[in-house]
Amino acid sequence: MIFTKNEYVDMIFAYGEAKQSARRAVQIYKERFPTRRHPDHKVILRVVKNFKATGKVHEFSRNRSCADPELALRVLEYVEENPRSSVRQISRIFNTPISTAWRILRKNALHPFHMQRVHQLLPRDWQPRVNFCMGFLAQCRRDSGFPDQILWTDESTFTPNGVFNSKNYVFWAKENPHATRVGAFQYKWKINVWAGLIGDRVIGPVFFPPKLDGEKYVEFLQEQLPLLLEDVPLLVRENMIFQHDGAPAHFHRNTRTTLDAQFPDRWMGRGGPITWPARSPDLTPLDFFLWGHIKNLVENERGGREEEVRAAIIAAFQTLTSDMVHRATRDIVRRAELCVQQRGRWCGKDSKALHLHIK
Repeated sequence: MIFTKNEYVDMIFAYGEAKQSARRAVQIYKERFPTRRHPDHKVILRVVKNFKATGKVHEFSRNRSCADPELALRVLEYVEENPRSSVRQISRIFNTPISTAWRILRKNALHPFHMQRVHQLLPRDWQPRVNFCMGFLAQCRRDSGFPDQILWTDESTFTPNGVFNSKNYVFWAKENPHATRVGAFQYKWKINVWAGLIGDRVIGPVFFPPKLDGEKYVEFLQEQLPLLLEDVPLLVRENMIFQHDGAPAHFHRNTRTTLDAQFPDRWMGRGGPITWPARSPDLTPLDFFLWGHIKNLVENERGGREEEVRAAIIAAFQTLTSDMVHRATRDIVRRAELCVQQRGRWCGKDSKALHLHIK
């Protein structure tokens, strides 16, 4: 509701008579001006605050963002230089209502995005990431089917508590359902899951011991992995490139020896013939796609026994379609291009926001 300048002045007087009680000022205003439109206490507080800050009584306009292009330009320039500013800060700095600041931002297609946690990248990490992405893109230019030759692998840990941020979970309803989320459980378990993606195929899942060491990982590579790859066409297996990150079990001496034997000059990782850049989960489809998808589906099973959760994980993997997997593995090309453009910085779901599932 918009009032005239004289009406705002009368509100200030009423506020003074009410001994700085906005709610009492509303009653005084109603008694003194029964035929006028009556403000609520928030309007009076806003007028008084503005008067204390400027010494003037301004008429507030609902269309100020449209009627005052100079204000809109100054707000946009400020936001461009200070993108982390809140609407409340903008309102205070430019002495304008919060609603006006919102209208200016929305009219110019600016939206608030939540920042998400990512692995820390050090300046020394940037160039190795660029080098890796440039090499990967060069191979893609030589052979458009190159991304389908890489077996992307990773492990992820599932626990009852999982990862929870109340600001990212909402429950839409007409009335408050008083929704809750259990945070302490009777059953305690820790499940370590391995999986792989190649082309449009899912390899696994495989359940590892909660604490994976080099010897157990080597045993898996030698005995289980060949069996898992039997359904992959022979031509694909002959040219397959095995990928994993730089976890301690992956860097074990016996692990590297085993991979040299099974994938000679065709595996990427820490200490491998193809160097995997450190702290780069944004470049592997298991981190930016698979684990987030699986954990969302398993969320409702967190309170069960370990056997029930394992069954839920297997069922969640069965929801993956070949199209979903192929789009994820092919998305590496676009992400590599973004990484090069950003000189090794994080490459998210798009150029405006980061999209990364942290284990």
